[in-house]
This record gives sequence, C-alpha cells and structure tokens, in this order.
Amino acid sequence: MGETLLKDPAIEEWVWMRNNTHRYFKINRTTAPTLVVMGLVVPGLLFWFGAKTQDKVKLGPVARKSWAGAYTSQK
Repeated sequence: MGETLLKDPAIEEWVWMRNNTHRYFKINRTTAPTLVVMGLVVPGLLFWFGAKTQDKVKLGPVARKSWAGAYTSQK
C-alpha cells in the first residue's frame, strides 16, 4: 500500500529544521536577551518568591472533614 497523503515540501523543510535546531543555533544579539531572561531572571524570580514566602503559606488540607464523614450518620 502506498502513501495516500501528499507531502508539502515547505512543511517537511520546517519539520527538519525544527528537529535540527541544535545544528544551526548561534548566540547573537537577537537570542542573547531571551537566554538571559529564561536562564537567569525567571529562575532568580522563582527562587526569590519561594524564599520570600517560605513558611508563610499554609499548605494543609482545605476541608476540615473527610469525605467519608459526609456520608455517615455521625455528627
């Protein structure tokens, strides 16, 4: 059985380039700010927020009763 779908050369080229970005990626003036933000600023903000709110957020259960207590006759 042969293929029934036609392949679009532009899509095939895009897929190939997408799968091989490591071969063609270069750090330049366009990519450097993105690398700095995603590599330093975002992790730094997450660390700062985590350190700032540590032990201030209560992560306990929201409901006071268990689910089984709602279906029993005990009060």
